[in-house]
Amino acid sequence: MDIPVTDRFAFQAQELPQKLNQVLEETLTGYWRCELLRFDRKRRIEPFYVGLLKGRVVCSGQQISWQTLLEVLQRYIPRFRNEAVHSLLAVRQELSLTSQSTKPTGLPELFEECYRLNLISPQEVSEAMRLKILADFDTYLFDYPGQAQFIPSFHLGDQVPIAGFNLRELLIEAKQRQVWWNKLQTQIPSMSCVPVLNQRAVQASNLTPEQKQRLESLTSMGKSLDELAIAFAQDSLEIAKVFAKLMSEGLLTLTSSTHSSKVPPAVHSRATPEILVVDDSPLLLKQFENLVTRWGYQVNTSINPETVIEKMLDIHPAIVFLDINMPGISGFDLVKQIRRCPEFTTIPLIILTAEKTLTNNWRARWSGCRFLSKPLAASEVSQFQMELRLLLEEMVPLPASGFTRPAYQSENHYQLRDSSV
Repeated sequence: MDIPVTDRFAFQAQELPQKLNQVLEETLTGYWRCELLRFDRKRRIEPFYVGLLKGRVVCSGQQISWQTLLEVLQRYIPRFRNEAVHSLLAVRQELSLTSQSTKPTGLPELFEECYRLNLISPQEVSEAMRLKILADFDTYLFDYPGQAQFIPSFHLGDQVPIAGFNLRELLIEAKQRQVWWNKLQTQIPSMSCVPVLNQRAVQASNLTPEQKQRLESLTSMGKSLDELAIAFAQDSLEIAKVFAKLMSEGLLTLTSSTHSSKVPPAVHSRATPEILVVDDSPLLLKQFENLVTRWGYQVNTSINPETVIEKMLDIHPAIVFLDINMPGISGFDLVKQIRRCPEFTTIPLIILTAEKTLTNNWRARWSGCRFLSKPLAASEVSQFQMELRLLLEEMVPLPASGFTRPAYQSENHYQLRDSSV
């Protein structure tokens, strides 16, 4: 039965690709917001977005933003996990300072400048986005019923640095990938399984010494297949094919896993680093918690600095963020109290304040703390989010990969304009 072009529709499992294809129009610019339902209906799945620019797919998973795009680059281009990301941030900061417009610098302008400086090529950005879209299609497109609604976004062209991909061609490739995943299922039931080396088979094989050493190195990491795909910036399906071949040759086995990695990340429950934030502003605490929990961290907050030590002994946080100016006791005095406790001599402490003074910066360093400035204006929010995210990934990375999928919504509401800070 033909489905008329509409701004919303319902779908059963396996029907979403067909229905997206049927309602496709070359003029569509915006997002299909797909609400997915688990069959047991016991746990919520975050909405899945497909972004279209004049009918071409430009993003998936969540709505496009500077943060989400950087995560894609870090996932598929390894150099953007280290020095290159700082060059990218510097270019972005310079463009925002030199811009004559009050409007924030768009992603197309930012990446044009990066192309000019040879920090990255258009082909690298396009391929990273393509792999991200296909990976999202693997996870979300086929297995769940639900409903979809189209949300127009006429300014999407100002937010994406790529021309996009033909939806029908992507859907064909996604279906081919499903065939591969089904074929590999008997050997690789889950990408969260960990490969284990068969030493005897490897020693008796015709592999070169270099190949044997590489296999031993890969399996000695204790990483799952998903984690290996991330570590080597490879498509998960290609990693699955490689390890399936090694298993068929008897060189590897896989450990069992408690869950399938094809279940959307929002469904998984796993231990994550716990963050403690100490500030006398309830507004700031709520905004900080909302932001960081979407990245996959657990957050505890405290509005009373005098009970912080007791709270730390109770929850044993992985990292603590402290405001400087609080009633009763300053952030620096609280740092001294924390450091006097033998249990907390090495815990990372971050001074978080709106007072961007050289004195505070030096006092933080002298106290053995890191210093992070709160944003005072909307134009500073994105830079703050990026610095915070990089700091967390450096000091308390998430268990599996550090590339946890945030919730599907904008983070630009995080203004931190409380007059008390």
